[in-house]
Amino acid sequence: MDKYRTSLIFQCLIFLIPLNFYMWGDWLLVNVQWALFRFQESGYGDSLILGYKDPLYIWLGQNTGLFNIAASGLWTIGTIILLLGLALTIFAIYSGEEITLLRQASLFTIGGGIALGLSALCRFNGGFAIPIGVPIILIIGWWMYRNSSEEEDEAEPVHETGEVSGS
Repeated sequence: MDKYRTSLIFQCLIFLIPLNFYMWGDWLLVNVQWALFRFQESGYGDSLILGYKDPLYIWLGQNTGLFNIAASGLWTIGTIILLLGLALTIFAIYSGEEITLLRQASLFTIGGGIALGLSALCRFNGGFAIPIGVPIILIIGWWMYRNSSEEEDEAEPVHETGEVSGS
């Protein structure tokens, strides 16, 4: 049970670490992005952009361009996938099917990390992006997957008659 709670703690930490650091132009615009929000500093002032507002800006036509649309979409998709992984981890702790649900949650975590990494690549256009937290997300997902695989390997299959295999 401790492995499952450790997985839950790591999944919650994903939402607290900064994922990406961006710079556009000659330090005209600097962003630090977390999973649920982004802090932006520019010559016009500082802004806190919540995750739901970025796609809304594109929908309203305030932010255009293929790379901005792709970055916003991948950020939204990656965050949703991470939230689904967190929900599965919580459900895995309180249900009997801990191993299979934890393995699925680890795949969601890895998928969310990949989507957020691709989002950083799309934001790279016109400056640079440093994915600080994305490798940490991938490591956490790999660690969860490895631990769930070890747990499944340790469990011996039981036949229909109730006998343990290998006896």
